[in-house]
Amino acid sequence: MSDLTAVIGHFPAHELTIRRLYANAPDFRVLCEDYEAARRALEHWCSDGIKAEDFQRLLAEIEDEISEALQNSFNRIRRNPET
Repeated sequence: MSDLTAVIGHFPAHELTIRRLYANAPDFRVLCEDYEAARRALEHWCSDGIKAEDFQRLLAEIEDEISEALQNSFNRIRRNPET
């Protein structure tokens, strides 16, 4: 699964915004890459309780960062609808 596909899969209602940010915001693209790497690591270590917990926490933190980036994007659009 690609990093973009993984993030869209988790936030399907925001697909267009995710695609726009992915194309135009290098920091957001890195978040997507980190999300997919953490998701794969969690999948790999799912049978090791402690490591799985660590990767689950990391995945949740990255999800929070992605949510924040999406919210910031929505706020910018509300302030400047023509951008």
